[in-house]
Amino acid sequence: MQLLAADTATLAPAANANKMMLVKAVFAEGEGLILADLTAADFDGSTPLDIGLNTQPEGLNPGSNDAVIDLKLPAGGLRWETTGVTHLPQTIYGYALVDNGITVVLAAKLFDNPVTLTAINQRVDGLDASITQQANSMS
Repeated sequence: MQLLAADTATLAPAANANKMMLVKAVFAEGEGLILADLTAADFDGSTPLDIGLNTQPEGLNPGSNDAVIDLKLPAGGLRWETTGVTHLPQTIYGYALVDNGITVVLAAKLFDNPVTLTAINQRVDGLDASITQQANSMS
């Protein structure tokens, strides 16, 4: 995980930050996920947010011995708020970490409970911005 957290071609670009985007349709989580499998949220205020540049913090969870990379969050965290009524109501099913050009999916996650936005000043926040490799998951 140390190598991945510092990989300048994926999680640790020195410029052109990766982005976190919301997804408004169900998708199948997995390694083969591509951008065409995702439908980006398009409500007013849904602009993808930049993730911090360079090596991402990583370490081991002592309780599970899982390796974890915690993505560097933008100021204010990962928080989107409806600022208008365009494309509302809209249900948000998950989120994805993508490259700066929004062409490559680096990671994605479905919410346990989708979030339906129906009015101005509603928000989506509190996302888990970490990538976990479970202990003993590779040999």
